[in-house]
This record gives sequence, C-alpha cells and structure tokens, in this order.
Amino acid sequence: MQMVVLQIDGGGYRTAATAFAEANQLTALAATRLRGVLASCGGMAGDDTTSAAFAAAYDAAAAEAVASLADLTDACTSLGHLTRATLDNHTRANSRAVVGGAIVYAGGGLPDAGEDSGYVTVLPWTPTTSRGATPPNLPSQVGWILAHLEGFVWPGADVGRLRRAASAWRAAADALADVEGCCDSAVRGFWLERSPEVPRAVEATGALRARTGAVAASLAALGSACDSYADAVEAKHAEILDLAGWVLEQVVEGVVISVAIGALTGGAGTAAGLAAVAARVAAESPRFAALLEALRVLAEGCAATVRAARDALSSTRLNLVRFKDAAVARSLAQGERGELRLAWTQGRIRGWLKLHERPPGHTIARHVGKTDEELIQRTQQTSGPRVASSFTDEEAAEAAIARALDRDRAGIEAWLASGSGAPHEVDAVTAGLIGRCARPDGLVTDAHGLRVVLIRDATMPEGFHILTAYPTP
Repeated sequence: MQMVVLQIDGGGYRTAATAFAEANQLTALAATRLRGVLASCGGMAGDDTTSAAFAAAYDAAAAEAVASLADLTDACTSLGHLTRATLDNHTRANSRAVVGGAIVYAGGGLPDAGEDSGYVTVLPWTPTTSRGATPPNLPSQVGWILAHLEGFVWPGADVGRLRRAASAWRAAADALADVEGCCDSAVRGFWLERSPEVPRAVEATGALRARTGAVAASLAALGSACDSYADAVEAKHAEILDLAGWVLEQVVEGVVISVAIGALTGGAGTAAGLAAVAARVAAESPRFAALLEALRVLAEGCAATVRAARDALSSTRLNLVRFKDAAVARSLAQGERGELRLAWTQGRIRGWLKLHERPPGHTIARHVGKTDEELIQRTQQTSGPRVASSFTDEEAAEAAIARALDRDRAGIEAWLASGSGAPHEVDAVTAGLIGRCARPDGLVTDAHGLRVVLIRDATMPEGFHILTAYPTP
C-alpha cells in the first residue's frame, strides 16, 4: 500500500482560515450597508398600473438577494471553521474540533479577523416594498389639465430613490469582488500544504468563489434594472409634461374667450366656455394613455431582467446551503490526517436535483414524470434505447438518488480522490416502487432499482455533477 506523505506546516491553513474570516466580514459589511440604503427606498416604484410588474418582480428579487448575502456570509464562516478544524486535527490527532458560532453584525466596527476569530453573521430581513405612491410636485395649471384626463394616473415612481437603490446594489456587487480575492488568497494558502484534503479544499473554495461571483452578477443586474426603470420613468415624465404644456397652450385661448363671453353674458357663458375647454383637454386623453402604455411596456422589460436575477439567485442559494455550519459539522472527520469535505448527501433541500440539469446533465428532462406511452415511443425511435425508464416524479427521483449516493459514499470519495476522468456509476436497489421501465414491444414493468452516473465537476460543492440517473428493472 502506498504511503500518504503529509507535510503540514500550518501556515497555509492559517492563511486560508484568516482569508475566510475576512471574506465573512466583507460580505456582512456589504449586506449591512445595502440594508441601510434600501431602508430609505421604500415606495420607489410607485403604485400605479405602469409600475405593478416591476414592483412585484423587484420585491421578490430583493428578498432573494439579501438572503443570498446572508447565506454567503455564513458560507465563509463554515469554510473558515472547517479549515481551522482541519488544522487542529493535524496538530492534535485525537482532538475534536468544535465548529463555533458567530456574533450578529448590525453595523459599526467589526471585530479583528483572525484564523479562528472575528466571524459575524447577519440577521434575515425583508427589504421595504418598492410599491408606494410619490405625490408629484407639478405646476397648478399642469395639474388641472392632468386631472381632467380620463383614466390618467401620474406615474408615481420616485426616480431619485430608484437611482439610490441602483447605486446600493452596484456597491454591494462591487464589494463581493474583494470576497473573491479572499477566496484566491485561501487557495494560495492551501497549496502551501501537502495533504490529501488540499485538492478538495481548493475545489470547495473554488465553488464558493463561483457562487460569490454569481451573487455579485445578480446584484449588479438588479442595480441595472433599477437604473433602466428610472431612465424610463424620467423620460416619460418629461414627455407627459411636454404634452401637457402643449395642451395648455391650446386651451389658453379658449380660457380667454370664456372670460370675455362671461363678461357679456353675466357668467353663463363663462361656465359653458370652461366646460368646452375641459372637453378639449379630455379629447387628448388617448395621447396621454399611449405614453402610459409605453412606460408600462418598458417597465415590463425591466421586470423581466429582475425576474431572471431572482431565478439565478434562487439557484445559487441552493448551492450555498451546502456550506451551512450544520452540514459542515456533520461532514467533519476527526482523524490523524484530517479531512476537508462538504456534506453532499445530507441536508439537501427539495429541488436540489435541478442544480444538476445544467448540460450535460439531463435526469429530469429525460427520466422524470414520463408516461408509459412516452417511454414506449422513445424505445421505438431509430436511435432510442433498448429500455426507457422514468421516475414517478421529481420528489421520488431526489429521494432515491440521495439514498443511492449516501450508500456509495466511500466509493464516491475514492473516485474523487483518484483523480480519474472516467464517469462513476452507482447502482442501487430500492425497497419501494420508484418508477416504470418500458421496452420496444410495449411491455412496461415497475422499477425497483436505479443507476446514477457521475462526472467530475470542480464547480459543484460536492465535486461531481450528476450526468444522468434513471430507474432500472
């Protein structure tokens, strides 16, 4: 048996642990500063029909974004604690390292960041809703004209608040660049050591860096969307005022004539003349309505950008949950050589399999929720498989696959450690029905087994990507 050579100086681990502590504090600081600015941006989107789509999308995305920052803060803590615990395992072979807590940070000075100190966390919070009215400050004559337009509501978005929120999102995104730099510093520290867990530590840190970059990109997208919406509102405000000014010029002559007629008729003519002026203003309603519709369309485009950012953040958070303290604590092994690994078969939340659908992964697309007819049809295609199978639903697939991975934990760890570029197959038998299998002759049978095919992927916290998984007879 080949002897595993260890060269543990400890300085590299200390560098990495300190880098994670600094990353933790930088993320918490970014989250807290963002919270302070967004607190003053409530009601920035307005509460009229033109703003409804943007406001709804923004509120959902903002909540996901601040939660992502909180998750990222805790993820840095987890890897920092695990790094320090691994060093302790090397230093004291039989000791049991404790994954400690973190103090709540709400602003102000931060504690000194060290290899095993200074970690903070941020409390969960929900940003103030962006929906709300901002009364316009308009000249009285313009206000009178707009009040006589049928169905017209002044777009109530506050351009100043929108731009303030945009700047806050961009500042938070820029701050995460320093967190990525801390991850790079941690990797350099790990490579100073010679130990079996170093490649896994580097992979885990690389995964955290990638998630940090993904969060930053989404925060920047939110900032851009706020700016774009502010630009649209500002432009339409100007167009509405220009049109109102033109209408005002057209009706001034009518007002003067009404006053003259009133002087001759004792006031009766004045009332009739002003009614005619009001009717003249109302006749321009379609032109104002067209401006509002154009703004609504622009707002919907901004909302689409925001929804895409929210979806990206949701996906990123599914990855970040694997770095949580609870999962790390379960995966910590107290051995003479020490280990740095993440829990990849425990602590999964519903929907985790979607993370593995990124190409070339295709489990859900090909092997979940298919009908017997669809399976038979697939086997009868020219290039189709001899047997086609499908899990009953996504929940059944996730449960069966997770159990199979858990049972083959040792095999997967050995495959990852070997550095082999070949896929790793996991076969398992289940106690209950998990799906159906079909043959070209139309025979369909229940499935009580499955196969999972893994490929290496350093960007995933587990170190692997599920290429495919499917039930077997």
